[in-house]
Amino acid sequence: MSAKSLFVAKGITKSFPGVRALSGVDFRVDAGEIHALLGVNGAGKSTLVKIISGVYAPDSGQMLLDGEPFRPRNVAEAIERGIAIVYQERTLIPYLTVAENVLLGYEPTHLSMLNDSKLRASARELIERLGVRLDLDREVRRLGEGERQLVDILRILRGNPKIIILDEPTAALTQTETERLFSVLRRFREQGMGIVFVSHRLDEVFSITDRITVLRDGKVVNTTRTNAITKRDLSRLMVNREIALHNPSERKVSTDNILLDIRNLSGAGFVECSLKVRRGEVVGMAGAIGAGRTEVLETIAGVRRPEGGKILLRGKEVALRTPEQAVINGIALVPEKRAEKGIIERLSVRDNLALPSLRQFSRFGVVLSRKESQSVSRIIERLGIVTPGIESQVRNLSGGNQQKVVFGKWLLAFQDVRDMIFLFDEPTEGVDVGIKAEMWSIIRDLAGRGAGVIVVSSELEEIMYLSDRIYVMREGKIVKHTRTSETTQEELLHSMLATIEAGSAI
Repeated sequence: MSAKSLFVAKGITKSFPGVRALSGVDFRVDAGEIHALLGVNGAGKSTLVKIISGVYAPDSGQMLLDGEPFRPRNVAEAIERGIAIVYQERTLIPYLTVAENVLLGYEPTHLSMLNDSKLRASARELIERLGVRLDLDREVRRLGEGERQLVDILRILRGNPKIIILDEPTAALTQTETERLFSVLRRFREQGMGIVFVSHRLDEVFSITDRITVLRDGKVVNTTRTNAITKRDLSRLMVNREIALHNPSERKVSTDNILLDIRNLSGAGFVECSLKVRRGEVVGMAGAIGAGRTEVLETIAGVRRPEGGKILLRGKEVALRTPEQAVINGIALVPEKRAEKGIIERLSVRDNLALPSLRQFSRFGVVLSRKESQSVSRIIERLGIVTPGIESQVRNLSGGNQQKVVFGKWLLAFQDVRDMIFLFDEPTEGVDVGIKAEMWSIIRDLAGRGAGVIVVSSELEEIMYLSDRIYVMREGKIVKHTRTSETTQEELLHSMLATIEAGSAI
C-alpha cells in the first residue's frame, strides 16, 4: 500500500441470486485526490459504493482504511470510521432551516432544551469550513438545487470524513452550481481528503478528477491518470465498443406537415412561447434549470393547465386538460426524474410497460395476459432491457434499464408513430454512454418514422447531436431560435445566460 493511500480494496467479490455483481475488484483512493469511478449501468459501481459505505458486506476480499482493516457491519459504523456519501437524491427535510438540517440528529441541548444559539454557531462553523454562503435561517424548500446539495455536504462534514463519495453529484445542477461544487471539491482535495466521484458526464470527469477507474461486468478493466486517456478511449473501455460522438449529417425536413404549433402559450413558469414541430423533425429545447422548459412540455402533455395561448395539433386547436387527453391525441411525455414521474417502482416490468396500453390487451374489462406478455417481451428484446424477467419489480433494474422501460411503454402504446408527438425531458439523465447512444438512436428513429419530437436537455452535446432546430429558453421565455447547423455550443450557452432578442419563427 502506498504511504498516501487512505482506502484500499483488494479482491472484492459480491454475488446476488443469479448475478455476480463484483468479481475480484481492486480499488484505491489516495489522500488529496479526486478519483472517478466509471462504468455503464450494471457495471458494479453502485454495489462497490454500497460495500464501502456499509450497506453490503463483501462475499470475499479485504478493505483497509487508513492502514487499518475495514469491514463495516452497517452504515453507521462506516460513517463513524470516516466514510461519507452524498446521494444523487436529496435527503433533507424541506420545512426545516439550513441550520436545523445540518445538525439534524446532533442538535446541541441545554437542560433538555434545544440550544438554538449553539446550533447556529455550529452550523456557521461548518459553512465557513466549506467556504460558501448560505442563509442559516432559510427553509431548505426555498433553496435552489445547488444550495440543497451544499447543505447535504455540510451534513456529512459533521463527522470529519476521510473519504467522501459523490453519486452523480451534478445531475440536477446548472453550470454555475456545478462550478461552485467543483470549487468545494478542490478545497477538500487540498485538505487531504479522498473523494470518489461517480458520474456519467465525461466532460466533468476530465475537468475535476485526478484518476479514473473503469468497471465493466463487475471487473476493473482500467485504472489510469485522467490526463493519460482520451474521452473516446474511455468510452470504448466502458462499453467495449465504439461510440458515435459526432453529429450525424443534417436531415432534410419538409417545411410542410406541421404536427404541433404552439402559439403564445403561457403558464406557470413561462410566458408567450411559440414553437413548431414538423413531421420527421427533432426540435431541441436548451436552457438552464428553471428556465421553463419542463413547464412547457408538461403543459403540452396535459399535466399543467395553460394560462393563455393556443395549442394546434395537426392543424386543429386542441384543449388538453389531462395527460389522458394528450395520450388520446397522440402525445407522449417521457418525463425527467423517472423514479417520481416515469415509472411505478413497486410494479413489475410487465405492468410498467403495459400500463398505457391496457385497452389493447383487454376485452370486456379483462386483461388478456398472454397477448400482453408477448407484446411486452418483444419490447424488452427490441430495447435490450436487462431484467431477470417480466415479473421483476422495475425498481430492481439499473437506472439505464429503468429509463428504457419509460421509453418502451410509449413505443408499445404507439406502434405506428407516424404523426405522433414525443416529448423527452432530460431523456439520458443518469445513464451511461452506451445506453445514451441507444436512446439517441431511438429518438432519431422515431423522427425517421414520421413522428415529431421535442427534446429538453441540459447537455448541449446532446441537443446538438439530436436536433434539427433548437429553441433556447431563459427566464420563462424563448430567447433564441436557430437551425442546429447554424449555431455552436458556445452560442447556445451565451443565449442561455445572456439577454437575447427572440428569434423569428422558421
